[in-house]
Amino acid sequence: MGKTKTIVFAEPNDPLPPELEAFLAEKGHDAVRVRSLKETLLTLQKRHADLLVLNASLLEEGCEFISVIKNMERDLPIIVCAEANTPELESRIRQQRIFYYHIKSFGVHDLEMAISNATNGLPE
Repeated sequence: MGKTKTIVFAEPNDPLPPELEAFLAEKGHDAVRVRSLKETLLTLQKRHADLLVLNASLLEEGCEFISVIKNMERDLPIIVCAEANTPELESRIRQQRIFYYHIKSFGVHDLEMAISNATNGLPE
């Protein structure tokens, strides 16, 4: 197992699914949980993160927050998770140069694969 990767989960309501917590523990990843955009920003300013998993519901109508993060941490992979997909939302989010757009109904396994792909290319 390589160096521990720090993954920030910006999720306002739901706890992380037990399967995802087990996956993160197995991989030796450190999960940091935040519940708002402000808390996300403050966390990323205070500590290093290898990946941001962002709930699309936090973005409300605009995706400007992703641009702010990309200006701070240009190479930070961002996975955006959405409850339901609309072509408009997906298009707006993908324009922000994110790593992956995850639909929650696709299941946790899909998110685990995206996390693995995002963290495997990172230097030790």
